[in-house]
Amino acid sequence: MARSSDQLARLNARFAAVSRAARDAVKPSLDQGADQLVAAARHLVPTDDGTLKDSIRVEAGEHELELLVVAGGGPAFYAVHVEHGTTQAAAQPFFFPAWRLNKKQIQARIKRAIGKAVRDTWGKA
Repeated sequence: MARSSDQLARLNARFAAVSRAARDAVKPSLDQGADQLVAAARHLVPTDDGTLKDSIRVEAGEHELELLVVAGGGPAFYAVHVEHGTTQAAAQPFFFPAWRLNKKQIQARIKRAIGKAVRDTWGKA
């Protein structure tokens, strides 16, 4: 336990350094995971003319550590109907199977990046 204001200040500085390092270290892992998910979804998507396949993309989220993998929009407005089906057409899922196939690997990559940043920074601070 911190016994003086100097010790408390050093501890707070360590926590701040670890937080910054983890944030910086996780960004490449998030980008790589999003790209991996886009590639998998594009591989699994049924293609007629390629419009739906071309609509699968990564978008920025509300804050710096949020990425959205999106399918559809614009001319490919029908993405949800392909994924879940309609009364006239059977479902041809591509997005959620891609997520289920890659989820553990993406999460493990992010956890490794955070853990490494914490270990490296805690020893230096």
